[in-house]
Amino acid sequence: MNLLLVAAALLAATATTVSAQQQCATPRVRSEWSQLTQEQKGLYVRAIAALAAKPASNQYANPDIMGWHDFVITHAREAYWAHGNAQFYPYHRAMMWQFEQAMIATGIWPSNMGVPYFDWPAMSQNWWTSDLFTDQYLGNMNSNDPDHCVLTGPFAKGKYQVAFDVDNRRAITTGDATCLRRNAVQAAGDDATAVANSMNAATFAQFTSSTSGSYYDTTNYHSTGHFIFGGEGGDMSNASVSPNDPIFWLHHGYVDKYWWRWQNQCEQFLYDYSGTLMSANDPNGNGIDAKASADQYTASWPFKVQQLLNTQGGDPLCYTYSRSAGDVPLAPLTCPAVVKPSVAPTTAPPATATGGVATTSASRQGSQLDDKWLYTALNLLVKQKPLGSWGNAPKTGATAAGGIQAADAGEVVVFGRRDFNETGSFNGTLEAATATVHADETITGTIAATIQATGTVMATSAAAVSEPIIKKEQNAYIETINPDNSTTISYTLSNNTIEIPAGFTVYSVMPISATAINETSGKPKRFFPEIPKLEYVQHTEAPLDVQVGSHPCHLAYPILLPESYIESMGMNYNKYFNAHVRSKMEIDAFNADNCTTMFSPSSMMNFNSL
Repeated sequence: MNLLLVAAALLAATATTVSAQQQCATPRVRSEWSQLTQEQKGLYVRAIAALAAKPASNQYANPDIMGWHDFVITHAREAYWAHGNAQFYPYHRAMMWQFEQAMIATGIWPSNMGVPYFDWPAMSQNWWTSDLFTDQYLGNMNSNDPDHCVLTGPFAKGKYQVAFDVDNRRAITTGDATCLRRNAVQAAGDDATAVANSMNAATFAQFTSSTSGSYYDTTNYHSTGHFIFGGEGGDMSNASVSPNDPIFWLHHGYVDKYWWRWQNQCEQFLYDYSGTLMSANDPNGNGIDAKASADQYTASWPFKVQQLLNTQGGDPLCYTYSRSAGDVPLAPLTCPAVVKPSVAPTTAPPATATGGVATTSASRQGSQLDDKWLYTALNLLVKQKPLGSWGNAPKTGATAAGGIQAADAGEVVVFGRRDFNETGSFNGTLEAATATVHADETITGTIAATIQATGTVMATSAAAVSEPIIKKEQNAYIETINPDNSTTISYTLSNNTIEIPAGFTVYSVMPISATAINETSGKPKRFFPEIPKLEYVQHTEAPLDVQVGSHPCHLAYPILLPESYIESMGMNYNKYFNAHVRSKMEIDAFNADNCTTMFSPSSMMNFNSL
């Protein structure tokens, strides 16, 4: 029955196409939570509760019939493809749009209002004092429940149940597996000033840090938000099932605003999208290489990336954001020349619950679904053999988020992942030949892949050897198995080297990382080129050991997240650590200024006046 429903919805969505130039005359405004009236806050919570009570539709094209659990389940299943690569921002923007549509479909949330966001970096020193975490709205941050179940508010234990853990992404084995778990950490987060300092990127590739060969989060604000709101054992801290917690939507509303604010600095940024996908066998890729393209669909959602770049493009997006306390002034930026895409996207009205055609207003539009996307969507209905849970790191100080599973390793296209003798010759560019790997291990062709040289980095070897035992020559890298069974990946077009310890089997090698499977647990883990840790240099005039609320001006450092948690998110820990060190030195400079020329909305003297 579910297969028929999904097929009907998808096929109906292909029935009609309309002009690509949709109008967005009256965009919805997404307001910061504190800007809502008490009545509006109540409506939002009621709409969430109503959405949570709807049964799962097991489809993602028509938000009008989606239930809360649909969003949780698809986020869990697509988390591997939607995080740590170019798809992160467009995927979550599409998800937020579908969520907003689903909220309106409850009949409770007004159709002329955008869903709110939580500008918590504007209160980085006391975000926990927000009325969000009261019995009236999202419930308690912590409780004395042994399973960290939320015990108050509309999402309390016994009132609200999390999505069924269909693929063991939540990985709860003891205690109450149905309650929402939250164990928030009352610690300082990333400040609005640090977020603003990361807005000076000249391209999307720079904005997402893909040019430096690591995770997009240069300020750590995204991962910090998940951890401080969820804490050890909390749903929000789990990279897969975090949408179980309603705070997810307010946090990711801010994440989307972060991208929106960068985009609105220059017209070209509304068209700029580039980078790499998680791997070349991404179901939404081109089937050839890992290059990200605006012409690709996002995981789960019936939208191409090009339809998601402009929030007022009307195809289907039609919303904007309010100004909030965290919108501190940005440094001047020289805008690049505008290069518009040659082909505009087209749309089709979404399917209704009965498979018919819905209205075509800007607030209710889907997108044109071509045969490739339809084939991919229907193919996802087939049960896939799991590769293993991504990132269930050992519990060291905090429960690591887990539950991301990679795709089936049957027939895949993987960057350079093939042992063959017929190595092609380089042509002097950054293009290299690689191969399509089938289950029978025969080479069926060659493809081009772009490697981004990321500069010289430190590389260490697990064992000093004079000659390797096995040497696998690739077109883009050399894979060496050392006498201690560790593996060295040496990129031939850059100075980057990745070390993979013994006990892991290489699964895929990408320009920015390598994924290997733990031979004991069967779980994948990402490895990165070794990046030297940045040395923290204390500001000579900055106060030491500033605690939250200890001074009317001074800011405390943001929390340093556990290495196990960062690795479980698929992030490069040294890159995260370096961003944390830079943030500390920025706060030192702010504290040394003593609120004379520098401004932060989180400073108590400013916060109390806002």
